[in-house]
Amino acid sequence: MTCTQASHPLDNLFAHFPGLNRAPADLPASTGPPTHSGWYLASNLPAEEKVLDELLSRFGAHMKTDSPFLQAALLMHPYTTPVVSVAVHGLYAEGRVPDVSAGNMAIRLDSSGDVAEHGFRSQRFAALSSDSAASHPDATPVADFEALTTWMFDRLVEEHMRPLFSRVRAETKLGMNVMWAALSGGCAETIMGLQRAGRFTIEEALATESALLALAPQPMHDRVSVYPLQSGSHQDLFMRLEVCCQKYLHPDMGKCGYCALRPIPEQRELQQYWFDRRVAELESEARA
Repeated sequence: MTCTQASHPLDNLFAHFPGLNRAPADLPASTGPPTHSGWYLASNLPAEEKVLDELLSRFGAHMKTDSPFLQAALLMHPYTTPVVSVAVHGLYAEGRVPDVSAGNMAIRLDSSGDVAEHGFRSQRFAALSSDSAASHPDATPVADFEALTTWMFDRLVEEHMRPLFSRVRAETKLGMNVMWAALSGGCAETIMGLQRAGRFTIEEALATESALLALAPQPMHDRVSVYPLQSGSHQDLFMRLEVCCQKYLHPDMGKCGYCALRPIPEQRELQQYWFDRRVAELESEARA
């Protein structure tokens, strides 16, 4: 794929995308038709069984598992999180949402089979009609913020994740709840990241997360809980997924810190311990 062209309304968003996408931070998001090996068109994954099987097999080799169920479970986070992150980040930080439908996205595995990059086949996006970018040839103008959010979920869910989840379920038996929880968790994580970057206060982030998921399709409801923890004078947001991601079934992995398999008191104690240590480290660095 090629890099984005200069002076496009999504330049700022795409410049931040690699930080969410695990690619080098000095590279913008990729756009345009795939030009070399390793890319998989997202639209082919639910439509062509062999393509999904190949993707899972290659990723499974990297993760050292030949179980299609576990391959799919382990792929959910690295596949969905960058897609969700760029859409939600665009919604709140830029007021411009890139087209994250399956027809406009691709995923690349590196030579080891790890997820290396997500890319956009075009720079289509939606923006408020009051935005100066709404007149751009790639833009779809919408009336208000709720319409922009609906446009985002239509592309993210109805035109991308729902068909993919159905195919993954049919091929691997991975539970639909696991996949919907990954999607909701990605929304929450992005808002938490925006709060840590100064976009929201703690209270605003909690309200924003609730409002966003209230507008999401019903299968995304009640999949994640977000709450503040306090350590001295510091406060930060943490979360709990209400459905286990299943990665603990891998012999080399354990339960996530936000896993639904952990009793709530155990989970809060673990997260509080981590937060206290992190705050102590920051305060020690500040004194040095």
